[in-house]
Amino acid sequence: MSGYLRRVVRRLAVERLAVVRFAVERFAVRRLAVVRFAVERFAVERFAVERLAVRRFAVVRLAVVRLAVVRLAVERFAVGRFAVERLAVVRLAVERFAVRRFAVERLAVVRFAVERLAVVRFAVERLAVRRLAVVRFAVERFAVERFAVVRFRVPVVRERDVERFRALAGMVALISGATAGVGSTPIGLVVVSSDDSLDV
Repeated sequence: MSGYLRRVVRRLAVERLAVVRFAVERFAVRRLAVVRFAVERFAVERFAVERLAVRRFAVVRLAVVRLAVVRLAVERFAVGRFAVERLAVVRLAVERFAVRRFAVERLAVVRFAVERLAVVRFAVERLAVRRLAVVRFAVERFAVERFAVVRFRVPVVRERDVERFRALAGMVALISGATAGVGSTPIGLVVVSSDDSLDV
C-alpha cells in the first residue's frame, strides 16, 4: 500500500513538475514572443522613423535645391535687367553725346557760314567802295579835262598817240633849234585813255 502511494505521489509530483515546467516554458515562450514582437515592432518603428527622416531630408534637400534654382534665376534676371539698364544708360549717353556733337558741329558750320558771309560782304563792300572811288576819280578827271579843254583849248590825245606826238615835238624842236637857234615852244597835251578821248 505504501508503495502504491509512493508511486502515486511520485507520479503526481512528476506531473506537477511537468505542468510547472510546461507553464515555465510556455511563459518563456510567451515572453520571448513578446520580446521578439517588441524588437520587431521597434525595428519597424525605427525603420519608419528612418524612412520618414530620409523623406524629410529629401524634401528639405529638394526645397534647398529649388530655392537655389529660384535664387539663381532671380539673380540671373537681376543681372540681365541690370545689363539692359546699363546698356540703355550707355546708349542714352552715346545718343546725348552725338546730339551735343552734332549741335557743336552745326554751330561751327553756321558760324563758319556767318563768317564767310561777313567776309564776302566785306569784300563786296570794299569792291564797291573801290569801284565808287574809281568812278568818282574818273568823273573828276573827266570834269577837269573837259574844263581844261573848254577853258584853255588844250588838245586831247590818246595814249596810243603819245609816242607820235613826242616824236613830232622832238623833230619840231630840232628843226626850230637848227633854223632859228631858239628852243621850241612847249606843246601842252592832256593824255587820257583810249576810251575816254574828247573832241576839241
